[in-house]
Amino acid sequence: MPILIILSRWVHVATACVALGGVFFARIVLPIGLSVLPPEQKDAAFLKTRRAFKFVIHPSILLLLLSGIFNSISNWSKYDLQPFPLHMIWGIHILLALTAFSIALYVLAGQKPPANHSRWMTLNLLALFLAVAAASTLKSFREKAVAEHAAGQIAASH
Repeated sequence: MPILIILSRWVHVATACVALGGVFFARIVLPIGLSVLPPEQKDAAFLKTRRAFKFVIHPSILLLLLSGIFNSISNWSKYDLQPFPLHMIWGIHILLALTAFSIALYVLAGQKPPANHSRWMTLNLLALFLAVAAASTLKSFREKAVAEHAAGQIAASH
């Protein structure tokens, strides 16, 4: 079981890096690179890159959901050690992740992006950065709760 926990954590973190990096590239780097092309080539390159990005984001969302569910189930007893703030931070992380997934699916749906796709991708990037911040905060608080619980049990046994 420990190898499965390690593997799931690795899949979750690596996939989050791919998704965040992909959104960062799509929103910040790609528009700068495409700006030197004539409009017709720019549109064709954008649509081709967007289609390829779909093939990265869709499996990323699936892997993040599966590994996230597994990781949450594996750690849930630790969250009960200190329900506040752990449950609150977990909820914020989930809300931000689901927001980012929804935005990505909306922006990438169909043959062409919505007219305001640039704004949506900016919001997506922000949601992903905040989701990572919430996740790292959650891990830190979770480790502190486990350490405090262990210290309390040691003190109680003496």
